[in-house]
Amino acid sequence: MLALFFIGAFIVLAVILASRGTRIEIHPDDAAVSSSVRLHKGVAVIVGETLYSISKRPAITVSAEGFRPITQTLNSNDFGKVISVTLVPLPAKIKLRTNIDNDKISWLINGEVLAISEKFEHELPAGNYQLTITHPHYHDASTAMSLSRNEVFEDVIPLRPIDGSLAIKTTPKAHVSINTVDKGLSPLSLSLHGGVHNVAITLNGYEPINDTIEVSRSEPNVNRDYRLELKKASVIVSLKPSGGKLTLDNIAVNNAHKLAVAAGIKHRITYSKAGYFSESKTFNIAAADVLQLSFSLKKEMGMVEIESSPAAEVVLNGKLVGTTPLQLSLNAVKQKITLKKKGFRSITKVVMPSAANAKKINVILVNEKIAQLKEAPNRYTHKAGGKLKLFRPNDTFTMGAKRSELGQRANEIIKKTRLTKAFYAGIYEVTNEEYRQYNHNTQGPPKNPVTSISWIDAAKFCNWLSQQEGLSLVYRINNNHLEGINTNANGYRLLTEAEWEWLARKSGKATQTLFVWGNERVIPKNAVNIADESANGKVKVFVSKYNDGFSEIAPVGSFSQEKSGLYDQGGNVSEWTHDSYSIVLAKSGKVLQDPFDLTVGNSHVVKGANWRSGSATELRPSFREGLSNPRDDLGFRIGRYVYGGNYTRNHSIGRFQSLAQVSERGAM
Repeated sequence: MLALFFIGAFIVLAVILASRGTRIEIHPDDAAVSSSVRLHKGVAVIVGETLYSISKRPAITVSAEGFRPITQTLNSNDFGKVISVTLVPLPAKIKLRTNIDNDKISWLINGEVLAISEKFEHELPAGNYQLTITHPHYHDASTAMSLSRNEVFEDVIPLRPIDGSLAIKTTPKAHVSINTVDKGLSPLSLSLHGGVHNVAITLNGYEPINDTIEVSRSEPNVNRDYRLELKKASVIVSLKPSGGKLTLDNIAVNNAHKLAVAAGIKHRITYSKAGYFSESKTFNIAAADVLQLSFSLKKEMGMVEIESSPAAEVVLNGKLVGTTPLQLSLNAVKQKITLKKKGFRSITKVVMPSAANAKKINVILVNEKIAQLKEAPNRYTHKAGGKLKLFRPNDTFTMGAKRSELGQRANEIIKKTRLTKAFYAGIYEVTNEEYRQYNHNTQGPPKNPVTSISWIDAAKFCNWLSQQEGLSLVYRINNNHLEGINTNANGYRLLTEAEWEWLARKSGKATQTLFVWGNERVIPKNAVNIADESANGKVKVFVSKYNDGFSEIAPVGSFSQEKSGLYDQGGNVSEWTHDSYSIVLAKSGKVLQDPFDLTVGNSHVVKGANWRSGSATELRPSFREGLSNPRDDLGFRIGRYVYGGNYTRNHSIGRFQSLAQVSERGAM
């Protein structure tokens, strides 16, 4: 029974193996002739060129002489089929060198450069090739190669140097050596092989010349013409003080301790330094000699005489040295001298003292306020976009109104007032567009004057604008309360009541007037925006037979320019002023000089008519109100002094230079 079992199992195994027989076909044909197949992995039997496998993924290795062996794994889909295995021929190996040791040899195969090196090792498929070897100093060498699979080709290929020449001339005649071999006196014409050669030219008393020349295929014939220089001599210099300028034959040289100079000729060496007398020396020195020269310069001093009107402090290079008139003995270098006096514009001069003659400085100091006023532009545009005009008043006028004046009110107190302090005034009332940059919630047409603004908000806008331009603040405000006023500030503020009334009644006019437009009770056409015919029914009093074209507020500048150069003082909206409201009587005969209210009150003076004004009382610039709360027909106009009480020169100059630049863009 056991024998029958083995016989049956063998038959089954034979059937399985026969059904899984896989034929192996080897390419190329010359590889198949000498090929062999062996089992690399798995359980299988290879009979001839057929594989019988029990394993699911057997691997075989196929090899043949002259070819790279290959290992290939079969899968179940390959069983019972013919699989193709292609062997790759082994390359030939070449190992070549020449009879020279040089890494500039170019190795070309079939015209293509494969390497630039002293030796050439490479692998190539079997076949026929043309080898070419090139070098700039040698003739080309070429040979044909027939390479077999897996062949190792080694050879030494001789290169023959090219023939060239070297023609040498020298002035004067000198000894010539080529590669350390003496060739005699110049001129010479020598034959040389290709290559790099060292040339040495020598002659007693002259500096030697060493040169390198190259004889190559591109330039086989080389010509040289050398001019020898006399041997150098040496000069050792000692310099006091250090840091000056040293010149040799009028050519600047580094302040080196040792200088090389041409021998046998006359030289001139000069040492100089600012503030010292220069010193020169001449010399003639033989070849290879060493000369020592020392320089010790003497300090140069000069007198400077300084005068000024008025007398002023003298600051020399940042240090106070006295008061004018003053004489100083100073070193002959640039000296910075500043004359300064409190309240006057400082003047700085740079002077170069000289021992040859005394220098004189004589200046007239200008009052600081006068200087600032002179620099101030007539018009400029502030950071928020509004325009301002400069006024230089030197005028006395009367504020308020007599009781006999039509429409006069009891609070229009007569005050003799003199204005002398230069100030800027806004050409237009502050607009929504300008105020919106400070308060982004501001509504309304951009060119209309901003209204419904409290006095404190108007003052805060002034402070904000001052900060934008680096000016000192006028108003000291804490938690929306005015705590004080800075009299020395040059920042933005509201116009004082005196300034406002002078602008409306006197500025630009021969005499003071009753109304902004003049003394005529008939309002000129397009003069002001007030309660006209279109306001009939909206206000109690209006001006009949006058039509200004606007029923309410108008954009700023919509009406004729007033004599002062401003717009809308006669109407459109009333305006907050700087002053706290009061009705204090002026002392008889007293003239108020540049009044600037410093009181801190709850109500402030409001000046000017508005689009609701229709009575003679309201249309007069002397009309005044004392208000604490904003109104929808009340806005404001800003101003500022040209200079503050304690402003320094540097700060104010920078500011007015800035203003001048702005005015070129924004002046009307």
